[in-house]
Amino acid sequence: MLDAQSTTPEIVGAQTIAHSPAHPRGLYLLFFVELWERFGFYTLQAIIILYMTKALLMPDTEANLLYAAFSALLYLTPTLGGYLADRYFGFQRAISIGGVLFVIAYLLCAADNRQIFFLGLSLLICANGFFKPNVSSIVGELYSQGDPRRDSGFTLFYMGINIGALIPPLIAGALVVRYGWHAGFLLAAAGMAIGQLIFMWGKKQLGAAGARPNGNPQFNICGYKLYGLLTSGIIVTAGLCLLAFRHPQATTYIISSAAIGIFLIVTFYLFKQPGEQRGKMLAALILIAISFAFWSLYNQAFTSLMLFADRNMIPRFLGLPFDAEATQFFNPFFILALSPLLSRVWIRMDKAGWNPSTQMKFFLGVFFMSAGFFLLALGARYFGMNGYLSPWWLAASYLLQTMGELLISPIGLAMITVLCPRELTGMMMGVWFFAQSASFALGGYLANIAAVPANAGAATSLSIYTHAFIVYGWIALLMAVASFACIPLLNRMIRGKTA
Repeated sequence: MLDAQSTTPEIVGAQTIAHSPAHPRGLYLLFFVELWERFGFYTLQAIIILYMTKALLMPDTEANLLYAAFSALLYLTPTLGGYLADRYFGFQRAISIGGVLFVIAYLLCAADNRQIFFLGLSLLICANGFFKPNVSSIVGELYSQGDPRRDSGFTLFYMGINIGALIPPLIAGALVVRYGWHAGFLLAAAGMAIGQLIFMWGKKQLGAAGARPNGNPQFNICGYKLYGLLTSGIIVTAGLCLLAFRHPQATTYIISSAAIGIFLIVTFYLFKQPGEQRGKMLAALILIAISFAFWSLYNQAFTSLMLFADRNMIPRFLGLPFDAEATQFFNPFFILALSPLLSRVWIRMDKAGWNPSTQMKFFLGVFFMSAGFFLLALGARYFGMNGYLSPWWLAASYLLQTMGELLISPIGLAMITVLCPRELTGMMMGVWFFAQSASFALGGYLANIAAVPANAGAATSLSIYTHAFIVYGWIALLMAVASFACIPLLNRMIRGKTA
């Protein structure tokens, strides 16, 4: 376990708690804010790869690389956004900035113009940098060190994320068919606007949590110069993103350059820490590296698996029409079904002294990802009919992948808030999301293993996808073995015994 139990009351935000069974009220506010933000984002996710291949008429390889470039940059900016929140804005103001940018960006995507669409994607990248790491960081501030409710709280928070992701796949496809592609983007804007209004109305429930920059608490936030620089930075960042969309292969170099810069910054702060804290922070970095492998394969849900569903899935499920967009329903549905169960399981296992360590949960998460792809490959090879496969195989694969996700994503968010110093939480949360950024870049190249030539028949595409799923399964299995081998070393680092 990462957390030692304690019964000492502490001030968290504006609330005094003594590790009572109830979660802080601020958790439920952030639950609903993140729910609506994810509603908007997963509306976009449900249609973006199909929009590029069907409306913009891109071949698979180009659409995969552009999606990879967008997603990689989307998860690159949280590193900078987390740092700016730590040093200058505080988490609460950063969330407000990100929310406004999100709404503007979705409205731009709704314009029936290719260039404005990519400008909208560029602003989404900026918005995510301010929003994504800082909501999770505030959740961490709601709990004192050693609070056994932390993993449970993050699991419930993650449940909110996936309630927001549940509905868009079921309605986005039908909405687009009836009203056009712009309707999907307008729905995303409406969802984010609701989330922003909820945050502005209810943020008083957070008290002092995230109100001031942890790394620079005396900083005077009021100043036109700061916001002028902020506006300039957003304009420059959006311009660089537009340039990256013109040359999506160059995203690899951007990510590599960013990785070097982040490595140097993190190394600088790492060696400023005392010995025991340094070991914990290094353990967090190793766990982040394991998550990178997981996300590279998880991200196939939005590229190769989405196109597989569009081309090779029987379009009926439970006797009802079921399009490719609707397959994105499986993951959030399983998260909603499993999250409350796991939230209770972690608390009960912790009380009994049986709670698996974070590092063991990471190993199991990658292993379940491997099992999910091998299962799908089995179905595609032996149970396909005339090039088509039942949606039940996708559902079963997503169930296994989702079990893996629940062992890595919410647990990883909690891990960052436990193993990293409080003044570096925002930055390290950004590093966690940077791993997802890098994984999207790699995921784009992995998706091209499953690229199908134009005008290929169903039997040909099914054969290509079967081969790709086997490759993905073996990659995940090898990473699971490597992560299991790291467990003894991580145990020593976390316990302060690095020798």
